[in-house]
Amino acid sequence: MSAFVAVVNSASFTGAARKLGTSKSVISRRISEIERHLGARLIDRSAARVTPTEIGSVYYARCVQILESIEAANDFVAGFNGDIRGTLRVSVPRYFCECVAAPALTEFAGKYPDLRVEIDVEERDADLRDTGFDIAVRIGQLPDSSMISRAIGSTGTWLCASPGYLQHHGVPETPDELEQHACLMHSGGELLSGWVLRCGGKTRLYRVRERLRSACYLQLLDAVVAGLGIALLPGYLIADAVATDQVRVVMQACAPPHRPISVVYPPGRRKSPKVQALADFLAERIPRPSAWELQSPGL
Repeated sequence: MSAFVAVVNSASFTGAARKLGTSKSVISRRISEIERHLGARLIDRSAARVTPTEIGSVYYARCVQILESIEAANDFVAGFNGDIRGTLRVSVPRYFCECVAAPALTEFAGKYPDLRVEIDVEERDADLRDTGFDIAVRIGQLPDSSMISRAIGSTGTWLCASPGYLQHHGVPETPDELEQHACLMHSGGELLSGWVLRCGGKTRLYRVRERLRSACYLQLLDAVVAGLGIALLPGYLIADAVATDQVRVVMQACAPPHRPISVVYPPGRRKSPKVQALADFLAERIPRPSAWELQSPGL
């Protein structure tokens, strides 16, 4: 069942083998064995992307429930003995992990030597039920789901530019002036036509003049430092650059509302000692916003 769920979650036999620490041939053999035992084809191997068949989708949902029950039973025994052991699968947004969470996760892993911590970084948020993680860190408003969430902090996004760019092109005083500036856009979720900003107590879309668009936040930060234009970037990403005056925040009063930082986990992990231990640990270790962020009315 673990092999089957891993194949569906990864949409590939190779990805499932990597997750379970075995070979592709072993995973393929396990799937063939369970299909032969059940007398039904669970995986459609004909398409380029591995997907479950109709009956396989139903079986997958049941397998997830069963595996979660087994995990919960194991957690109960471990918690009864006061132990934190086993495997903890964690999902963290890529740039938040690199800029903020990595030291905390390293410290947590060192605190519990009997616990195997698997950390996966996500370019975009993924559904925990579809990926098999025990707990995830998510930034922003969470979609309605059966998952349990706990807010552990908040972060802002800020309009920023290099001192050189501002010297040559001037400092914008109002969002309407952005149409006269070179703007660097993130393609992960921003609207094609501009940025949603809050100014004078009102939140609305402001059109901008786009010069560059990238799916990579770090590339956008490099472009800002190089003087290519103005970008709207997360505070945790630009904090060091602001501290060293490589980047300056502009129109701070017009920044979008701060977004919550949350830990999210399935209902079956509610009483898991290892999940709760990490949630408590991250709540203590996630740093407070920088001094310049605390001055913002959006916090």
